[in-house]
Amino acid sequence: MTEPIKVMVVDDEPDIVETLEYSLQLRGYEVTTAYDGLEALERAKASPPDVLLLDVMLPGCNGYEVSRLLKEWMDTGPGARRFPILLLTARRVNSPEREKFIATWSRADACLYKPFELETVVAKIEELVAEGAVEI
Repeated sequence: MTEPIKVMVVDDEPDIVETLEYSLQLRGYEVTTAYDGLEALERAKASPPDVLLLDVMLPGCNGYEVSRLLKEWMDTGPGARRFPILLLTARRVNSPEREKFIATWSRADACLYKPFELETVVAKIEELVAEGAVEI
C-alpha cells in the first residue's frame, strides 16, 4: 500500500484553506495547513510535504519569497528534501516577460490563478507527482 500524498496548503484566507483541506482529504491526500509565509517556511522545513500549494499574497513573507527561500533550502539545507511548489494566486500578470521573471525568481514549479476549479488543482498535483518531482 502506498503512502498518501502529503499536501501543504498555505493561504491567509481560512475559507480557501478549509475548502482545499476538506476536498483534498476526501480524495485521500494527507493535508497540513499554514496561514502566513513565515509559518509556511517553518512547517515545510520541519516536515516537508510532497507538494506545496502556496498563495502569493501572504502576511509575514509573500509566496514568491517563500517559494524562493524553500527552493534555496532544498539545494543546500541539511536534511532538506525536494518537493514541488504550486503557486495559487489571484494576482494576474500582464505580460509574458513579467510572468517568466516571477517564475524564474520564485523558482515555483507551476502556477494556477484564482478562482480555480478544484479538479484543476488536483490534476496539477497529479501532474507534478507524475513528473517525478515527488518520490512516494
